[in-house]
Amino acid sequence: MTRNLWTRALWGGVIGTVAQDLILLIGRGAGWVKTNMLSSLARLFTTQSVSTTPSGQILGFVVHILTGAILALIFAAIIRALHSRHNLIGGVIFGLIMWLAWGALLAPSGLASAPWSLGTPTTLFTLAGSLAYGLILGYAVSEEAVKERS
Repeated sequence: MTRNLWTRALWGGVIGTVAQDLILLIGRGAGWVKTNMLSSLARLFTTQSVSTTPSGQILGFVVHILTGAILALIFAAIIRALHSRHNLIGGVIFGLIMWLAWGALLAPSGLASAPWSLGTPTTLFTLAGSLAYGLILGYAVSEEAVKERS
């Protein structure tokens, strides 16, 4: 028995968010990514100094997982309304929109810089992370995923 669309979207969002964080972690570890999204998200709930501690990073990760899951449910509602069944491209487009929104919404608030303003490596890694999130999410809610589980 296959899970319903909402459950698949929820898990796709969580797994996609973890993949995005791993890509950003690799980029930060190599010195190529100049932003720390987990600290930025932790700053929504705590101070600047606490957001960079291990506890702040865990808080940022939890916030990111929850945000990824909520956005995945929004994506599922959109594809359900459009009666879409093959959603890989839709997921990639959704990931691109989320990347653009990250820079357009968080930069003016002062929580984070727009990823495209921090140099080419940061731009590429943050874009790759967002596209990976969208691709995983799109696959999770596509007919291909349902057929494999049947």
